[in-house]
Amino acid sequence: MSLKDHIALFLATSFYLGKFPIAPGTVGTLGAIPFFYLYWDKGLLAQISITLSVFFIGIWASYEVSQKYNDKDPSFVSIDEIAGYMVTMLGINTANIPLNQALMYFLLGFVIFRIIDILKPPPIKTLEKYPMGIGIMADDILAGVYSWIILHALIYFFKF
Repeated sequence: MSLKDHIALFLATSFYLGKFPIAPGTVGTLGAIPFFYLYWDKGLLAQISITLSVFFIGIWASYEVSQKYNDKDPSFVSIDEIAGYMVTMLGINTANIPLNQALMYFLLGFVIFRIIDILKPPPIKTLEKYPMGIGIMADDILAGVYSWIILHALIYFFKF
């Protein structure tokens, strides 16, 4: 494998967390939580910028890996789940809330996102048909949008 292939695999598998033998998407997504503490207190513009960066890196990395392994959407690619989970968490500013509340939001968002990502309510499943890495990434971004709506509605209505 070339250096490019190694880099693509490292990124697409969320630092190899997606290679975990049981529930690779879930384990890969959990790997994102520590990174939230690094920048999720910087405000919405930073959150959007980093989420978009992960999205575009994910398109490239997941496409490269899918080509290398001759698989349209390899189960060990988990950068798409990280990007979708990041969308779910947009607007949660950890600088303004206590640590225990932030952890509750991260875990609640994680559970909501994983349920939506697994169930894939319409039209999420149809987005997988897009070519290259876009199809791998797009369905999880829409799952993240659905999850964002649910998470923020719960926070608003139940005053978490």
